Amino acid sequence: MSDQQNITGRDGYILVEALAFTIEALSALPIEFRPDNNITDMKRILDGLVRQDGTLAQSQWLARHKLDQVLTHRRPKN
Repeated sequence: MSDQQNITGRDGYILVEALAFTIEALSALPIEFRPDNNITDMKRILDGLVRQDGTLAQSQWLARHKLDQVLTHRRPKN
């Protein structure tokens, strides 16, 4: 992302993380509720971001890894 568009200094990472989380969450919906067109477009945007900035490929991997951790985390019982 160009510096002019980079608001936080981490815009690319935040966008990649948000898209990766959202794609996974929407893909898990039952087929009748799944917005396949949106998922496809999100994947295209994510791929475009990674192609523009190769360092975001690692961000994409980290986001998926973080999502796996979130999904497998269980709160301790009180």
